[in-house]
Amino acid sequence: MNAPPIVIQGALYMLVSALCYVGSATLIRYIGDGYSPFLLTFFRSIIAVIILAPIIFRARGLSLIPDRPFAVLMTGVFSYIGIFLWFYSAGRMPVAEFFALQFATPLFTIAFAIIFLRERSDTVSWLATFVGFSGVLIVLRPGLIEVSLAAFAAITCAASYASVNTVIKSLSKTVPTTTIVFYANFLLVPISMPMAIVDWKMPLWLDTPAIVGASVLSTIGYVTVSKGIAMAPARVVQPVNFLRMPIGAAFGWVLFSEFPDLWTWLGAIVIFCATTYAVQHGARSKRGR
Repeated sequence: MNAPPIVIQGALYMLVSALCYVGSATLIRYIGDGYSPFLLTFFRSIIAVIILAPIIFRARGLSLIPDRPFAVLMTGVFSYIGIFLWFYSAGRMPVAEFFALQFATPLFTIAFAIIFLRERSDTVSWLATFVGFSGVLIVLRPGLIEVSLAAFAAITCAASYASVNTVIKSLSKTVPTTTIVFYANFLLVPISMPMAIVDWKMPLWLDTPAIVGASVLSTIGYVTVSKGIAMAPARVVQPVNFLRMPIGAAFGWVLFSEFPDLWTWLGAIVIFCATTYAVQHGARSKRGR
């Protein structure tokens, strides 16, 4: 049976998102730790608002005072933490290893949805989630090698983005998606400004294209991943999302002579299989109700 066109479009949007996020992380890796992640987060916030403003204000039904303002504020706060940790860890560790740890985001999302949104779960879902987290341990190998601060930041970044997903899932029942997207990005500007002022450094002209490019690509990645999730079932788009790992490995190998070791690949495969199974199992459970 051929897939409906909208499902194919959703998968393509997710592929574009994967390419954009890998491109953004690669540019940040190129800059390295030359700029404070507080400053990079502020620049990204400004550029995101500039890019999204025309799209959002053309949309209908945008409320200037949203329902559940505290939850909307928390979306901005969790987004800020996630983006800050993204810039910190992406600039300080190999690209492919960074994305291998980012694969933990769906696992955190599943766990948070069960714990905080009281979604129904079963033993199989929990087992798949625990197996996925064992894949994270394979990548990190705590006790065998030193877990770097960048790796810890990448894991926390995944948890932060999962928190964003959880709050958005709760909000979307009563608040339009356009409103959530607008405030999640608009609130990043005042939230990120104080620490950016403290760590202010005027970017070098040679670094400006990389900073702007990383911000633009991450914003496009944010928009396209949202569209992909909205247009196609998770069981379709989630495997496409995992293409970030091999694409990131290719970029890291060509540009930085970095290639992930066997344990990183093994851990990423375990996370991929566990997450895909958990998503597929959840979809079958919903159809069976």
